Amino acid sequence: MKLVLLGAGGFIGSNLVEYLIARAEHEVVGVDVSAEKLAGISGDNFSFVEADITDAQDLINDVIAGADVVVDLVAYANPSIYVESPLEVVELNFFENLRIAESCIRHNKRLIQYSTSEVYGKNPTSPRFVEDESELILGPVTKQRWIYAASKQVLERMLHGYGLQGDLEYTVVRPFNFVGPRFDYLVEAGTRGGPRVFAHFMSALLTGGPMYLVDGGTQRRCFTHIADANEAFTVLLDHPESINQAFNVGNPATDTSIRDLAILMKGIYADLTGDTPHNELVEISGEEFYGVGYEDTNRVPPDISKLATLGWKPRFDLETTFRDAIQYNLGQDNPSTTMGGAR
Repeated sequence: MKLVLLGAGGFIGSNLVEYLIARAEHEVVGVDVSAEKLAGISGDNFSFVEADITDAQDLINDVIAGADVVVDLVAYANPSIYVESPLEVVELNFFENLRIAESCIRHNKRLIQYSTSEVYGKNPTSPRFVEDESELILGPVTKQRWIYAASKQVLERMLHGYGLQGDLEYTVVRPFNFVGPRFDYLVEAGTRGGPRVFAHFMSALLTGGPMYLVDGGTQRRCFTHIADANEAFTVLLDHPESINQAFNVGNPATDTSIRDLAILMKGIYADLTGDTPHNELVEISGEEFYGVGYEDTNRVPPDISKLATLGWKPRFDLETTFRDAIQYNLGQDNPSTTMGGAR
């Protein structure tokens, strides 16, 4: 089977490429604007196409035409961009991704679309996010932070409509905070905005800078080891029951507050390096950190029973997940896992 991964040079894509190459069951074609995170990844069953989907649409259409399955990982996933450039977020996360889906329809290709857990928004009553039951509740238009979730949600609704018409076979993946090697790009100490929480906390540990707790760090998140996420992908790829369905990929057992995560990462860093970090935990408002138009929520854990019925369950706990990611950034070997997911 020939798999085309659009957005292969990102965090999820680079790890998935390495995982699929090691399995050696499929031909893998990666497409992205940069192969920086793919450095050192190679195999007889892998090729890379350097292209920007926004200005190489004919090339992308040809690549899709030659695929058996298209995996769409293309997105802006950065809260600062949501706040500063909401129209760019819509253009890439909705319109460009919709063009990919339409190309899959033209060429009769199956699409595996990576969406986001943010489509659930800020439902205040649900104890779990359930794919086909939970209400999708977003904030007001003036909080443009929700433009990312809105774009992804509308894209999912379009895919659902195409599926109902019999035009497209698709599978939607809703990731819950994947973490692991190659996660984001680190930032300078004290940076506000930009990448997600691991990148900020890891940068702080490496440089001695402050660990900012946005809105006090009381928000709760569930984190998923990238090796678990890779295994979930193959389950969805291989099971026809996943066609025209959306699936949560997450680990409800790792539910933690951002404040507790900062403390956990400091402890892991101390254990791995022998040095006691003295990073100050600094509370800061969301608008101070990301800009006007930011809003956040306490997200509840995912219900993963739908994917579990296909034979998948997460295997890595919270500490192992962050230990592996921190070790990678320290340049240390990873004893607990390989990117193929073996323990």
